[in-house]
Amino acid sequence: MGVIRKAHGIKGECFVMPATDDVAGIYAQGREFRLGDSEGYAREGEPELTISLAREFKGGLIVRFAEVPDRNAAESLRGLTLLLPAQDVRPLEEGEFFLHDLVGLRVETAEGEVIGKVGEVYEAGAGHFLSVVGGERDRLIPFTSHIVREVDVAAGRIVIEAIPGLLEI
Repeated sequence: MGVIRKAHGIKGECFVMPATDDVAGIYAQGREFRLGDSEGYAREGEPELTISLAREFKGGLIVRFAEVPDRNAAESLRGLTLLLPAQDVRPLEEGEFFLHDLVGLRVETAEGEVIGKVGEVYEAGAGHFLSVVGGERDRLIPFTSHIVREVDVAAGRIVIEAIPGLLEI
């Protein structure tokens, strides 16, 4: 539910970029996370980390874990992913989805032209981008409301508005 970017301070705090809209619910004191690699796959044999403090900071969070005593220990976590079991996450509302659920969905224009499938979802300062593979070439499509018109995980598709120039780059 987030990526550890760097160590912060002398108390073993980590700067975390959350991958959720439910920051307060997910990063609550006492919540336990498993560690995953940079691709989001669980790392076996790693201890769980328990949140003792989380506060907003510069577009992310400063998080202190009970098991991380100092800056060196926090630094060893850089680039790792914080994971939660699905049963620990609140149920999704109508129209909500997890970013990892987008991988593999067919991407098509509003006119029905198939562009390819989502290979990855990238996070960037400006937002999220869909890496769309297959079709005539790979593309990077901004995941914004003026481009992405519909996400239907059950039907396995994303409908985009192919604004001028979008599919030519």
